[in-house]
Amino acid sequence: MNKPKEKPGTASLNSLDDITLFTDPVDLTSYRRDASSASPGKPDAVVRPQTTDAVVNILKHANKDRVPVYARGGASMYAGGVNPQAGGIVLDMAGLDRILDIDLERGIVLCQPGVRFGALLKALRPHGQTVGLVPSTAPSATVGGAVSSHALGTGSPQFQSMGDQVAGLEVVLANGDRVQTGSAAAPGTGHFQRYCIGPDLTGLFIGADGTLGVIVAVALWLHPLPAARQTTCYGFPDAKSIEKCLLDIQARELVNNIWYGGAYEAPAVKTRISQAFPDKPLDDLPSFALAIDFRGEAHHIEEDETQIAAIVKNCNGEHFPDFNEAYFNKLRTDEIYWYSYAGFFALSRCAILMSSLPTNKLSTFMTVIAKQREDYPEYPLGAAIVMCRRGLHGGVLSFYDEATQWQSANAAMKQCTDTLVKAGIVPYKSGKVSAEQVTGFSAYASLLQRLKSELDPNGILSPGDLGLVQKSPYLAETTP
Repeated sequence: MNKPKEKPGTASLNSLDDITLFTDPVDLTSYRRDASSASPGKPDAVVRPQTTDAVVNILKHANKDRVPVYARGGASMYAGGVNPQAGGIVLDMAGLDRILDIDLERGIVLCQPGVRFGALLKALRPHGQTVGLVPSTAPSATVGGAVSSHALGTGSPQFQSMGDQVAGLEVVLANGDRVQTGSAAAPGTGHFQRYCIGPDLTGLFIGADGTLGVIVAVALWLHPLPAARQTTCYGFPDAKSIEKCLLDIQARELVNNIWYGGAYEAPAVKTRISQAFPDKPLDDLPSFALAIDFRGEAHHIEEDETQIAAIVKNCNGEHFPDFNEAYFNKLRTDEIYWYSYAGFFALSRCAILMSSLPTNKLSTFMTVIAKQREDYPEYPLGAAIVMCRRGLHGGVLSFYDEATQWQSANAAMKQCTDTLVKAGIVPYKSGKVSAEQVTGFSAYASLLQRLKSELDPNGILSPGDLGLVQKSPYLAETTP
């Protein structure tokens, strides 16, 4: 096979130390997309750095030649953020996969961005520690990817979202400058406080999808492993009832021992019950299930569960042990997480959009889902709710055949996103999937663009994400 012709902007990468360079089209194929339905890109090269200095040198070279750079973690996300829409370089962070420090006195674990959550949890277990937020895509998700995309999942009822568990970062800017945030900005101090010195620069890079800088180290808060755990499920007759229940649980702050809480609608309930209990009648099943994974001290779990059971009863709900046995207990005990939902359907692809909503809009969210099903019956649609300390995350899953329905399925999901925004429900993971909606928030988008222009004036970092597209000579040559 002839060696592929290297583009001028990537040819100079051969001279760099501590990297692995891929330019063969066969190698590049698997770097075209993430788990989303967003359009795949076509990278000119994939570079896997082994050191932070290598990241610095790669960005200096790319910035000089105005070559786009897309930092990539586990690519298990569903917003298209790592898809190399403008070509250029995919920066594969898998080579930066070391846990740098476990500081039990400060309650901090410092790790490189390529560390996967499965490896991180395993390393912390002998110390009796864990982290506060584990993404729904674990254990394959990387720490850097979770921070860049602002992950959610296990821990959200207690700690809200991934960003709330970040104590500080080290970031390489587009010109190669290295920046420490939080207390570590002061030389020799290290990470122990995020909100100090001045404005919270850590938050600037959380959820930014690599558009403002490349994360090369993450400091996360540690938490003791829970002594006990218990899963419990409750059934409700309608969305208003479960909405009222969740509002009451959150208002009373009965979330301190809930590591995960999810709400499941009728199609998911019926599917799981029919699979586990084929002889069980389905006519009298609840329309919604609230499933809770309690973790903490046993007596605290018992106290909270008693109070929550009373709230459930007051909201026309009741215990639903069949759903716990059929699905939820195994889901949480085996740690197969939320993506098992996709196993219901024998279609090739799942388009997913994540939204954030106030708890009192749960019934509104479900109304939008019902209308989406009515408008697009050709796509099996699922909805799932993740409970947070305040508010909720709403997931919309649309299953389709990629060979024949890809474009039309994406058009349907765009309509769903637009309808949710009009209803006061906002995108959570934007990437490329919700980039158009981000640009519609005019004052926010304008400030974001100004920050982008200051930190990345050549527009090389993840062009296309969050609606931040900045033309350069390289882009003009490679984009039709």
